Amino acid sequence: MKKAKISSAILFLINVLGFAFIGFFFGYLFTLDVSFGKFMTDMLFAVMTVFAVMFVHIIIHEAGHLIFGLMTGYKFVSFRIFNIMWQKDSDGKIRSYKFSLAGTGGQCIMSPPEIKDGKMPFFLYNIGGVAMNFFLSVLFTVIYFIFKGNAYFDFVSLSFIVLGLSTGFANGLPLPEITNDGRNIVELSKSEKAVKAFYIQMQAIVMIQNGIRIKDFPSEWFEMPTDEELKNVMCCIMAVFVCDRLFDEGKYPEAQSAIDGLLQKETAVDNIHRQLLKVNALFCELTGEKNKSKIENYLDDDLRNFMKAMQDYPSVIRTQYAYEMLYRNDIEAAQKQSDLFERTALKYPYKVEIKAERECMALATQIFAN
Repeated sequence: MKKAKISSAILFLINVLGFAFIGFFFGYLFTLDVSFGKFMTDMLFAVMTVFAVMFVHIIIHEAGHLIFGLMTGYKFVSFRIFNIMWQKDSDGKIRSYKFSLAGTGGQCIMSPPEIKDGKMPFFLYNIGGVAMNFFLSVLFTVIYFIFKGNAYFDFVSLSFIVLGLSTGFANGLPLPEITNDGRNIVELSKSEKAVKAFYIQMQAIVMIQNGIRIKDFPSEWFEMPTDEELKNVMCCIMAVFVCDRLFDEGKYPEAQSAIDGLLQKETAVDNIHRQLLKVNALFCELTGEKNKSKIENYLDDDLRNFMKAMQDYPSVIRTQYAYEMLYRNDIEAAQKQSDLFERTALKYPYKVEIKAERECMALATQIFAN
């Protein structure tokens, strides 16, 4: 926990320094002793420039993963910027969907090459995004010194330089307790099991995309890591898979027990997976004993904030539906969640997950009716 706070503080400092430099450049490049209208025009230009440059760096970061992945034998699966995702479906066609993950600006998913002798290329794919951010910073450094002289052009160039460096360092520094590209590389370098876990994690997305549920994944994938392996950010994803498989099989008491045990241990499970596990555990309790203290324990401030941020995520909607119907007995609120689910299902990329969540919602409905 202490390491996580230090890492978060470092990331915060990187971002603060980046924007501080941009603020300094604004004051340095633009004459502040001007009319109010001119000042506001310059300020609007600066704000719009910063947002546009951040957007470009997110795109170029994910494009870096794509380019370096293709160079090392990976195959395209999906490319997401904010909540718009382009995915290559099982028929080979690329379609757009609406999908988002709290705390992420984008994501490039690729299918890795087969593992040979316990090895698989992972460095270039993971470092690709950081490399492209730094490349763009270097490029605009050259551009700045060649063409400097116009305040507006100079501000754009300096914004590309600073935000590229801050984005690159934020994603490339292998900080403890933080899941980013640099940390992934360090963890993958530690053991063959971590490499295998990374391979399985990427292949799992392809299988889900092809309509295969997690309960039908190869059984040899589902081996609970040791306590020591759970400290590896790659290995611990297999523990999440074990819990998810029990849940998808409808073995809710076993799934809840496995989740509770995992959450009580010192692990490298990232916050998104941690909160999604709690979402599933909450559903298990709502459709099981409905113990008030357990429900409120799962539904702490962290989970409430997460569910609010991920309110259009299918498993969150499913659990919110069960909560409104089985715990609060609010049929109107439950119906709103049902309507939201149907709207989400239309543009959600993984149809097999929608099918699984419908089964869960039908179970909640049946329990309420009985």
